[in-house]
Parts: sequence; C-alpha cells; structure tokens
Amino acid sequence: MRKHATRRWLAGVGVVGVCVVASATPAPAAPASPGASPDVVAAAGFATSANNVTLAPAGPDKTVVLRALGEKLQDSYVITVDYGAIDAFAEVRSPAVPACTRAGTVLTCLAYQEDAPDLLALSVRLRAGARVGQEGRIRFTVTTTASGTSTTASTVLVGEGVDLVAGPAVTLTGGPGATVPVGLSVANRGQETARGVVLLVSAAYGLTPSKRYQNCRYGSKGGLVHFTPNLFACTFDDEIAPGRAFRVDGDFGVTVPRDVSAPNIQPGTATWFTAQDWADAQPSYTLDQQGTGGVLRLEPTGLPVGASRAAQTDVTPADNETAVELTVTGNQRADLAADEVRITAKVGETVPVKIGYTNRGPASSSNGGRDFYTIVKMTVPKGAYAAKVPKNCLDADIQDEEGGRPGARAYLCYQYDVIHKGGKVALPFSFRIDRAGALTGTVELSNGPVGTKDLDPSNDTAKILVNPASGGQGGDDGSLPITGSPTGLVATVGGLLLVAGIGSYLAARRRRSHFVA
Repeated sequence: MRKHATRRWLAGVGVVGVCVVASATPAPAAPASPGASPDVVAAAGFATSANNVTLAPAGPDKTVVLRALGEKLQDSYVITVDYGAIDAFAEVRSPAVPACTRAGTVLTCLAYQEDAPDLLALSVRLRAGARVGQEGRIRFTVTTTASGTSTTASTVLVGEGVDLVAGPAVTLTGGPGATVPVGLSVANRGQETARGVVLLVSAAYGLTPSKRYQNCRYGSKGGLVHFTPNLFACTFDDEIAPGRAFRVDGDFGVTVPRDVSAPNIQPGTATWFTAQDWADAQPSYTLDQQGTGGVLRLEPTGLPVGASRAAQTDVTPADNETAVELTVTGNQRADLAADEVRITAKVGETVPVKIGYTNRGPASSSNGGRDFYTIVKMTVPKGAYAAKVPKNCLDADIQDEEGGRPGARAYLCYQYDVIHKGGKVALPFSFRIDRAGALTGTVELSNGPVGTKDLDPSNDTAKILVNPASGGQGGDDGSLPITGSPTGLVATVGGLLLVAGIGSYLAARRRRSHFVA
C-alpha cells in the first residue's frame, strides 16, 4: 500500500476548531477586488484553480496553491508557471516537491495523479521596495496526456499592512435547548487603521447560532470539514483605530440543539479577517444563505480614525482566531440500530444493496465532541463480491488511502454527518452473487473517537442475508480476523483530540453517503 488511510480519515481531527488565516490556508481563486472573476478555464472536463494572495511590505510570505477541480484524474500533469507579471515586485520560490525547472520567469513542473487535488504550492514574498497597490498575475497552464489542457491564474496584490488580534478564548456551559451568549472581540495592534473586518465562525453542531443577521451569510453545507456543520461570516464596516478594540453586540449567542449528545464538549472557532484577506479566502466556503434578522453590530471602545483606502492585509494572521468551547450538560445519547438486509438474487447477478442503520434517538448522532463519528463495519457474505463500494468505505484489511475499492471481504465505512432521531444511513453497495445457496454477512456499528457507548449495544449488529429461504442457516459469513481493525484508529483519533485541542486545521472532503429522511 502506497499511503496509509490514517492521513485521509484523520484529516479534520483538529478541526474541532477551524483556524483559517489567509497566509496559512490557501483558498481557490478569488477576485482581488469586488466584482472580479477568477480566471478558471476547463477543457475536456478538466479544470484548475489557484488562490489569490495579498501581501504587505512588512508581512509574511503567502502560498499560492494550484488545484485540480472535480474528480481526481488518472493522469500525469505538466505545469507551466509564468510569473513574469509580478517579478518586478515579488519573488516566487520553487517548491521542493514536485521537481521544477526554471527558465527566466517560467517554471516547468511535473505532478502525478497521487498529488491531486493540490498539484503545486508556490511561496510568494515581496521584494524590497514593493509599493502598496502593485498587482500582477501568476499564470498556470496544466497539460495532461488524456484529459486536455486547463489554464488558470492567481492575482498577487500588494496591500497595506494592519495587525488585527482576536480576543481571548471563550468557554461556555449549557444544556440541550439552552441559549448562551458568546462574547467575541477584536483589537488593532498595528499602526494603521483597519477599515472594515469580517468575522468567520466555524463550529460544531452544539454551537448553532441563535439568530441569523442581515449582515451575515450562512452555509447550508457547513464548514470545510464534517465536524463543523455551523458556518457563517459577518461583515462589519467599522473602522478600528490603532490600539482600539471592538466587541460583538451582546445579543450575539448560540442555542444548544435539544437533541445534542450530553454530556459533551462542542468546539468552534471565530476568526477575524481584513476585508481583502476575506476576499482572497471566501471562495473556499459555500455561504449560500443570507440572514434575515436584525443587523449584528460591533461596539467600539474607541473612536474610529484613518483615511487610507488601499487594500489591507493582516501581517500576523496567526493571532486572529478565538477558540470557543461549549460544555454541554445533561445526559442523553443516541440508540443506533444496525439494519438487517435481505436480498434475493441469482448466481451471476449484480444487485444493489443498502447497508446502514437507523437512529432511534433521543439524541442525534455524529454531532461532535465525544460523539465524533460512526463506523459501519460491513462483512461481505462469502460467495458474494462487492462490485460497487461508496467512497467513504475502506478495505478493512489494509485501510489504504483510497476508499471505494471493490472486491474486499470487509469494509469500514466512516459516517460524520449529523443524523437525527428517525434518520437513516443507507450506504449504496452492489453485490455480485458468485455462489448458489444462502449467504450471510454482517453489519456492525461502533462510535469514535473515544469509544462512546451506544444507548443500546444489543442492536448494533445485524445480518446481511442473501437468498435466506434457499438454504436455511447454512450460509458461511467468512468472518476472519480483520488486520486493519478500527481499534488503533479510534485510539489515535482520541489521543490527537486530547493533545491537539482546538485551533488546528486540516481540510477533508465530504463523504458521499446516501441519507434517507
């Protein structure tokens, strides 16, 4: 196996708090100014994007990441990077991997299918004498052997440096159904007045916003990872003078859902951006719903001043985040029941099979903290072949990086989405029947990351029965020991959660399960 599955399935463990800052977390291409459009061109179904960056003369380097969009191509990539338009004021550093050759202001690099979706990362720093307002584009041309050519560009802008700093960590306590105020603040520790700020909140299920404000946009799909279903960004036009601080209106708070697991810890983060840094980062997020309530306001502790209108970027974005932690009091858990499966099929026939479970309540499942995710272990009936496998299901014996591989004897499927009482998870498999008679497999449920107990463990296992009437109980389930059992993974995740705490960020794509209301 080329790569171990832990890297993929633990991606997002630290996202119990999302730390997103423009200099550290590259975003897909975004306009440098309102109304501009990313230069993304698709050819033969192949598209790429690259994030924009804004740098300050006294600020840190930024990273431009070239990404392949959509499904990973079974291909290799030749990447041409033309940075001539920014060479007068910015330096582009060659990456260590993949290997690149340089000719003048053009880099030629190679990448391979296992590198996708992030094909290339370039560090960009300003040269001495760079002036606020200078702007240019890095142009990328990506050529593949079978999928055509795609071009895109990243805008590099020289902005005015400011230094926002977030307020201290916030700790909250409340039971299911409680409304809890959240005190957030931001200060200006720099020498220039910050003209307008954006607050991005990314949080677990328990930290559901109590109100939806007109100057905030909310994401129906949640954050960049499964563990942050609450995502919203609020825009403020206030000017924050050097040495001054603002606090969010005292009306701002969260309502703990009535079906959250308890006792539990529900984490989140609040990150402050300059208007320009948010313009660079925003395309990473889907914020598809506008708030309709009142206007969320900032309450100043000093008088706003300043007249400069240049684009602004934060020179120390690492201190722009406030960790938020809610301790949920009470005692309620979910009862997840594995669903029995019965199918009838002839030898040689391939039939669809739904593998999953039902949440019998009263709590929702996979809602964060101790109740982080659910693992469905499915043992394929001996005499059947798993011809179609969901992407979030790994071969249980090897747990390699690629989910969805057919032909394994057993699978571990990881479920991160919140499932409410009465909700079902139905994983879309297909079995090819290779042997006549009654065949038997199993569905087994477990919870992560720290072995949270189900309310009723007696229904956590169910049978998969193929042609049950044709051979009585004579089916052989082929239950051999699974060398890649989830025990070590669960312990690893639990340890990482305890050690890492809130604030680290790893992106992970949404698993493709089929949920039935």
